[in-house]
Amino acid sequence: MSAWIELDRASLLVHVPANVSLYDLERALADEGLAIGVEPAPASSVAAWLEAGAPGARNPWLDPADHLVAGFSARIKASGDAFVIQPAPRRAVGPDLGSVLTGLRGRFLTLDSVWFRVHRADATRPKTAPFESTDDEEPPF
Repeated sequence: MSAWIELDRASLLVHVPANVSLYDLERALADEGLAIGVEPAPASSVAAWLEAGAPGARNPWLDPADHLVAGFSARIKASGDAFVIQPAPRRAVGPDLGSVLTGLRGRFLTLDSVWFRVHRADATRPKTAPFESTDDEEPPF
């Protein structure tokens, strides 16, 4: 395992600096039989990927209680103050404050590090969303 990765196997969490390449992170996790699950993993930094909206990440509606970002540390751009969301199980933390950084293109925060939820590479995960429908389907009620 690379020196820049802090892996908590029991909680399936990985802590990485925001400037790490997502591609390098996925390769390092693959050596451990784990994955974030980005297809394909871009060579951009973790920060740039999250700020762009995490393209290629799994649809969050496939498991609404799961989460991509479990926690992060950042600096508020306007004041320079530290902003930290400690990693915690998604079901235990209330609102998804990780959404504050995803897709905002770095407007408010400068990301320092991220805690990602990882999964075992061989684990079976949902492939369909329980609440998903197409426009031509009749509502179930």
